[in-house]
Amino acid sequence: MSANELNIFLNSFHRPANYTDSAWRQLLDQSREVWNLFLSGEEWKEKLDITCKEAYLMLVDKNGELIIKDDTLLNYVQNQHVTSWKKRLEEIAYKAIRDKRYHIAERYFGKLIKLDASNAMHYYRRALMRLQVLKNKDAFNDLNQAIRINPNVAVFYLKRAAAYRLLDVDHKAMADLNSAIRLNPSSDEAYSTRGKFRMSLGDRAGGRLDMLRAEEIISRNSGSDSNSMNLAA
Repeated sequence: MSANELNIFLNSFHRPANYTDSAWRQLLDQSREVWNLFLSGEEWKEKLDITCKEAYLMLVDKNGELIIKDDTLLNYVQNQHVTSWKKRLEEIAYKAIRDKRYHIAERYFGKLIKLDASNAMHYYRRALMRLQVLKNKDAFNDLNQAIRINPNVAVFYLKRAAAYRLLDVDHKAMADLNSAIRLNPSSDEAYSTRGKFRMSLGDRAGGRLDMLRAEEIISRNSGSDSNSMNLAA
C-alpha cells in the first residue's frame, strides 16, 4: 500500500457525531503511524485506545484482518461511541439468532467479548450459540469464564451442567445442577433437569422427587399469575 493509498483509505472514514476535529485528526495520525510500522514489516507493541468503531476498522486490512498481531494491546474505552457500537453488535447477533444463523451470532458475541471482556453474559450467550453448532468444548470454556466473572448466576451452572453431560463428566454435571438449585431454588427447569438426570443414572426415587418439586413450582407460579390477573381486573 502506497502513502497515497493509505491516505485514501483513512480518509474514507467519516468522523462520528460529537467527535471533535482535533480528536479525529489525532485518531487518523495514530492509525497512520500503526500502518506505517506494519508496512515496514515491524510490529506495533504499545497500548492503543479504541474510542470508536472507526478507530478499530482503520486497523483492519482489506482481508478483514487486524494489522496488530497482539490484540490485547487494544484498550476499548467505554464511552458513548463504543457503547453505541456494542448495541449495534448485539442487534446483529440477536437478528442472527432469530434467523437461526448461529455461526454468525457466535461471531458477533465474540466481537462483544473483545469490546467488554468483563461482561459474563457475553460469554454465556456465545456459549449458547456454540452449543447450537456443536462446539461443546468451546461452549464449556465460555461457561467457565462466565462463572469466573460472576459465580452467582444459577443459569450459568445449569447450562454448564448440560455441557458437562455432553462431555460425559456426569459427577460434575450433578454438582452444577445442585449449585443452580442452591442459587435459585424456585427454578422448575433446574429441578426438572436434575430429576431427569437422576433417573437416567438409576436414581428413580430422587428423580421423581425432583420432578414433583418442578411441578409444584410450576403450579405455584401459575397460581400467582392467575391471582395477579384477578387483582388487575
